[in-house]
Amino acid sequence: MKMHRKIKLIKVLLFGFIIFICSCENEIVKSIPEKHSDLSQGEYDKYLGLLNEAYRTNNHYNAAFYLANLKGDKSLAFQLIRLSIKEDKSKCDEIYESYWLYDRHDFRMNILKFDTTQFKKIVELCDELSQDNSYTTYATSRDEEERQAVENTVKEDTTNFNMKLVGVLKEIHDADQEIRNKISAKNITADLEKKLSKEMQIIDSINLQKIDRIFKEFGYPRRELVGKDGNFTPALVIHHSNALETRYKYLPFLEKAVDDGALNEGTLNMIKKRIEHMELELK
Repeated sequence: MKMHRKIKLIKVLLFGFIIFICSCENEIVKSIPEKHSDLSQGEYDKYLGLLNEAYRTNNHYNAAFYLANLKGDKSLAFQLIRLSIKEDKSKCDEIYESYWLYDRHDFRMNILKFDTTQFKKIVELCDELSQDNSYTTYATSRDEEERQAVENTVKEDTTNFNMKLVGVLKEIHDADQEIRNKISAKNITADLEKKLSKEMQIIDSINLQKIDRIFKEFGYPRRELVGKDGNFTPALVIHHSNALETRYKYLPFLEKAVDDGALNEGTLNMIKKRIEHMELELK
């Protein structure tokens, strides 16, 4: 009889402990970060709304990424990712893709900027959980896909190209990408990133002046005149401008270029989406 009471008491205590743990977990999961000084009010409100929705639907994976965008609790963000991939191992493919972009192309999402070392540990956890998959396997497959995409790219007919203009656009594109590759490099220091960011503003300003002169002489350069890369470069320079006024200035011109068949509509939509984001940041 006494043993029965002891067992019953242990069950009650165990149940209470589980309830306590669950209540603590819920409290942690729904932690709301205060507005970070680097975020505009519009950005904060946007990502906070998305975070709350992720909490409401118990989407731990999305909640982790929104916490990173909000520059919130770093430890909590990675706890949520670990929880999400244990709930759904298919999330590891998304983890692998994010890390592959960083590993192969130095592209760092906010969650990777948050803590690259911790994210790498998440990749290692996925390797442990996945019996027939691993980051190495995934990366090898993506490398092959990328190689085949390059090989299968249709070679353009350069017969009617304005090679002088092609050269100018290539210089603009290379300058635009080189500085950004330096900024996104692995293990960059905060001081160097700040210095390079100022250098990037100067390069972007010079590039903008160059494409403005091109527009005045050629209009929007068609693909038949400068090729796919050359055709995309002017839009890329405008897309990288930090000034909304610049985007407003060129938007009607770009819309006409789409109507005339000189610019891909998807490229224009990329610029419009960035305009919406910048307007949100100013609220």
